[in-house]
Amino acid sequence: MFPTTIWTMVGHAGEGERDALERLCAAYRPAILRFIRGRGLSAADADDVCQEVFVKLLGGETLARADRRRGRFRSLVLTVTRRTIVDRYRARKPEAPLPDAEPPGADEARERDEAFDREWVLLLAERAMAALREEGSPYWAVLRDHLDGEKQDRQKLWIARRKLIARIRAEVMKTCRDHAEFEDEVAYLSRFLAR
Repeated sequence: MFPTTIWTMVGHAGEGERDALERLCAAYRPAILRFIRGRGLSAADADDVCQEVFVKLLGGETLARADRRRGRFRSLVLTVTRRTIVDRYRARKPEAPLPDAEPPGADEARERDEAFDREWVLLLAERAMAALREEGSPYWAVLRDHLDGEKQDRQKLWIARRKLIARIRAEVMKTCRDHAEFEDEVAYLSRFLAR
């Protein structure tokens, strides 16, 4: 049920396997880039910072030391991303106060983590929609038209949403190592989907 989880990929990437490194970058780059852009950086600067994030993740021992018992891989990615943004800001404006210089309070840290998690859920939903489109599902068009504001048959829309949720769950499953972790992750991410 959980054939190739993100942690399997992280382990292979930590050992320097090129294919695993490429898949890891492809899996996380869009969410990282959106998160960085959401912090107010230009497209060019956001792309540069995103590249720096992957240099930090893939270089050195970061991936080799990554441990699934410490939490979600997404949390490690977020930490490296935030630190890279702060480093970029310091390099450009050393005399200016840093917005992230003080350790965030619990509410502020949770809000930042949730901002990244919202980007992650959006990426999972986009991947699920792309999967429906690629398999030629008629429900992709129903969902697309619904998102464009067109009125849809309620029964078809209900089925389309169920299909989309199943695809999103399949994407989430790729990041979990067992059923308990999968259920926890689905419960956590569901609140972002409800919006």
